[in-house]
Amino acid sequence: MEKIDLTIAKKMVEHYNTTRKTLIDKTHSINDTQSIWISLDKLKAFVNNLPEHATGVRIHLAAYDHENQHYPNQTTAILIGTVENDTEHTDALEKGSALLETEDDPMGPFNQGKACPPIC
Repeated sequence: MEKIDLTIAKKMVEHYNTTRKTLIDKTHSINDTQSIWISLDKLKAFVNNLPEHATGVRIHLAAYDHENQHYPNQTTAILIGTVENDTEHTDALEKGSALLETEDDPMGPFNQGKACPPIC
């Protein structure tokens, strides 16, 4: 990861809010997610429990369905460990992949950060 200037970060967040979020809000009649908070303890536990062959973490953007009790139709993020596959990094969510060995595989996928809104 590379650190970026705070001013640039603010512009990028604002650009997301005025383009994608606005479109999602209007199209789906919701107040969609602006950010997702994950506790440091949970994030460290995820990273520290990745197996040696893990090469990184991919963050997939996803959406809850309309029946979700807390975040109906809202955007979320799914974290999943990656492994090297020839010259690229792949994860178990990708088409044709069979990376996860068990349902409780430490590679993930993991979810359940706190979405803003409603929790900001």
